[in-house]
Amino acid sequence: MRSRLLRTLPILLFSVFLAGCQFNPFTKKSGIQITSHPDANLVINGKSVSKTPFYDENLSPGLATIQMTAIDSGQSWETKINLVSGTLTTVHREFGSTPDKSHSYTLSFEKLSNNKDSSVNIISLPANATVSIDGRPAGFTPVTADIAPGPHVFSFTAPGYQDKIVNAAVQTGYRLVLNLTMATMEIVPTPTPTPIATPSAAPKPTGTTTITPLPKQATSSAALTKPYIEIVSPSMKWARVRETPGLNGTELAKVNHGDIFPYKENETAGWFNIEYLKGSWGYVSSRYAKLVK
Repeated sequence: MRSRLLRTLPILLFSVFLAGCQFNPFTKKSGIQITSHPDANLVINGKSVSKTPFYDENLSPGLATIQMTAIDSGQSWETKINLVSGTLTTVHREFGSTPDKSHSYTLSFEKLSNNKDSSVNIISLPANATVSIDGRPAGFTPVTADIAPGPHVFSFTAPGYQDKIVNAAVQTGYRLVLNLTMATMEIVPTPTPTPIATPSAAPKPTGTTTITPLPKQATSSAALTKPYIEIVSPSMKWARVRETPGLNGTELAKVNHGDIFPYKENETAGWFNIEYLKGSWGYVSSRYAKLVK
């Protein structure tokens, strides 16, 4: 019986270690899992080790420098992580056509003083990205919050950047550190339609051609009774209107920086309910709007 237990114990410990960055109380080593798309050559602490995907559960705790070079394009990327004993740190890089069109994230853990607590610390580039956890608004990065242990879905959005979803598990006794770099959005200009000539006796006036998907929809501030909502998005010049409050809400329209809209009070923190068109209502994040009283 003792011999069977000794043969089985290493297998059980290895399975526990793989199960979502879980703490292994029987080891002083650290683990790391590194992935990328496409595959990349990998250097850890100045030493060429392999290419992605890469897994090692026998590393010494402490600061580590990770360098990746995409095999197909030669594009390189570097990050630093802190390896904690008994935990698995995850690193992922998605190489785009250029570095700013690429995104990445790291998942690591910090030991808490109370082994019954669990929390999350979320950092992003750009800062002030809108975050939701399991579909519920959680504020703007950086975010630190207590959270129940187990799997969670973290969603991110920011003007000018591609939306991103990260799935990660939180462990009892640890703080999950999620560090995300978002990819910039591809901006495709709207082409101007070419007028088609017709054999008309007299040319008829045509309406104004809209060459942008962001038509002005706000009323004059002089004609709109306070309180109202003003869109404040000077960097992108627009903000999304969603059908429901939250990052998973269907996008209904985009409204312009500086536009103002009637609104009605709602109980969802971080979102304003605005009348973006006559008789049409939707939600805009308070990150990109303010209430004028």
